[in-house]
Amino acid sequence: MMGMGRIIRSGERVALSHYHLDAEQWCAMLSAPGATLPLISCWADDARAYVLLLEGDRPLLASRAVEERRYLAPSSRFAGAEWGERVAYDLYGVEAMDARGNGAPALDEGGWTSTWPLSSRPGPAAGGLRPLAGSHLLRPEQTGLSGPLELSFEVLKGKVRSVEVCAGGAHRGVVSRLLGRTPEEAMPLVSRMTAGGFVAHPLAFARAVAQARGLVPGPGIRDVWMVLLEIERMSLHLFDMARTARGVDAELLATHCDHAREAIARACAEQGVSRRLMDMVACDGFRDGLEIVPLAQAVHAAMQPRLAALEELHRVFAPRLDGFAVLDVRLAERFAVGGVTGRASGRSMDMRRREAGMRLEALRATGSSQGDARAREGLRLAEIRDSLKLLERILGSIGLEDDEPAPDRTDEGIGVAEGARGDVWYWVRLKEGRIESLHVRDPGVSLLPVLGAMLRGYPVSRVPAALGSIGISPAGIAL
Repeated sequence: MMGMGRIIRSGERVALSHYHLDAEQWCAMLSAPGATLPLISCWADDARAYVLLLEGDRPLLASRAVEERRYLAPSSRFAGAEWGERVAYDLYGVEAMDARGNGAPALDEGGWTSTWPLSSRPGPAAGGLRPLAGSHLLRPEQTGLSGPLELSFEVLKGKVRSVEVCAGGAHRGVVSRLLGRTPEEAMPLVSRMTAGGFVAHPLAFARAVAQARGLVPGPGIRDVWMVLLEIERMSLHLFDMARTARGVDAELLATHCDHAREAIARACAEQGVSRRLMDMVACDGFRDGLEIVPLAQAVHAAMQPRLAALEELHRVFAPRLDGFAVLDVRLAERFAVGGVTGRASGRSMDMRRREAGMRLEALRATGSSQGDARAREGLRLAEIRDSLKLLERILGSIGLEDDEPAPDRTDEGIGVAEGARGDVWYWVRLKEGRIESLHVRDPGVSLLPVLGAMLRGYPVSRVPAALGSIGISPAGIAL
């Protein structure tokens, strides 16, 4: 009997890692014996349903035609596919048959002017929806999240029993605005997708576009991208650490994190680039005039002396985070939770390790796999140390040649970047040089199904600290 990967590859190969399956092959994939390949993302449009999987350290994309607005639900095999199925129904009106879950709307909460707005056959507007019975709705300022993402909690005696995500107010229609543009025209909007990935999102997009065009960025470009991504990693880790620290009254640690992050931002500004590295990545490289060596040196000089104090303060306050917002490794693996949150729970996946030219000797961060806030904060500090070491290694051998082969041009590509909060994925299909179809998978999506388990039993007042430790960003969830 064939395993899942072999079943997918028995379909029609249409791109480097993409196979079209017929109805029989799709059913066989969802019922394949043996281990289930990790799910990265699931989505659908009017024409096709897609599942993006990880086979080893390589992406594997399977799709099948949507027939009469229906397709067999990937969530029947992949638990993490439910969110993508709900989004597809809200946007296109395509229904996942035999789906798990209650089928509640993901985005359309009753305020849209029409249902299924991206469908070729949109429907009339639905009536307004009400919050869950007995739910307690927290506004963004109560959760510590920026943007109009709402979390609806079922609360008993002041403690969380379950969580429902209300993302309709956060939906911006970004992906639909990118369709029909050239990748170069789309890049400014991609670069502003979320403040949690001013580098990671455009980098994943640029890699997907390069693959679609049959190109491989040269080693000089590759190393510049790596440096920018590590600077962003340090800055975002410090931001999340500060949020967590304030939630447990560790104001001194939070202040030191704020000062360190400001020092990085100031070093960037002094080198003539934006404080948060916006608009640095281009489809064919990086912004004109960017001097990466002095930038990396300035950031290293600003951050290195502050690390020891941060580590000492973490040791002082870490006991306050013991056993807080625990993510079990089985849930992390089942829902493909990545980044620090996944690794601190024992799911050891870091997509940087598959990158050509990566200085693997610099990636040494290890730590507790207890899955709690203490493990996550300890790992963030260890990864900051690794980032500084990686900057040193790249500066010592920048532009080192390798023999990575160029892919065939198929006008379709998959790109990934291991951002500070997890793996960011883009799938893009081009037609006559313009974006015909696009899918974005932000790491925040994989956290949605596990929030309830992580927060269950905690006082509502402690939710901001937990969300800071988890590193969830609303902007990337409802694009």
